[in-house]
Amino acid sequence: MRLHTRNATSLGLAITAGLAALSLAACGGQSDAQFNAAFDKSTHDSCVPAATQHGATPANAEKYCTCVVAELDKLSVADKMSLPLHQEKLQAAANTCNAQITTP
Repeated sequence: MRLHTRNATSLGLAITAGLAALSLAACGGQSDAQFNAAFDKSTHDSCVPAATQHGATPANAEKYCTCVVAELDKLSVADKMSLPLHQEKLQAAANTCNAQITTP
């Protein structure tokens, strides 16, 4: 399964839609650990249905989204909060995960 660039971009938009709410929540005094946990859950929970809507099987959607979360975990909290402004970082994670899923 490979999510095409167009689909990966659509997934990115679905993921970043949830990030705006997360960014606002972070302003409420969350610790970095709390933010990261909420970020991981929100990213995963918005990614899986978006991936399946774009043709991924449930198993591949899970693998892809778990990978995306792991790739984005490499970013700082500040970088995660600014992802809606930096789609290239999300696209880089999507590209990495697409490559991992399609590699036998």
